[in-house]
Amino acid sequence: MLAAALVFSVGADAFAASSTGNLAISAVVTAQCVVQSAAIPFGTYSSSAIQQNAQIGVTCSNGTSYTISLDAGTGSGANTTARKLATTDGSSTLNYALYQDSARTKTWGNANGTDTLSGVGNGAAQSIPVYGYIPAGQATRAGTYSDVVAITLSY
Repeated sequence: MLAAALVFSVGADAFAASSTGNLAISAVVTAQCVVQSAAIPFGTYSSSAIQQNAQIGVTCSNGTSYTISLDAGTGSGANTTARKLATTDGSSTLNYALYQDSARTKTWGNANGTDTLSGVGNGAAQSIPVYGYIPAGQATRAGTYSDVVAITLSY
């Protein structure tokens, strides 16, 4: 019993001093962006101009700078200022254009700093408008016309 009492009295004094250290904590947040595709259904063309728009969805981590570009599409002979909807067999085309503004003065393209759009992510989904336009007076044959334009989101 004396040995047990001796252990308890020595044990209490043994913890009277202390030492400190650090626990290092870290994390890495990488820049991330996601683009959500859109569609512009122009409807029926009958030689009158058609205007239609869509929203591209962009979600980037807070503070991440990004640039959006749109290519010329798959229509034969198309470029970013004169895109072409084409029939399935490619034998007939219908000209159209894509714009960044509702006044349809700033075309969408893929020349960085010229006809691309830049922004900064806020961690939430952002809607980026695309304004489409088919000019009047095009003499085309009857059929279904389509095109696919690639969206590139660089960050």
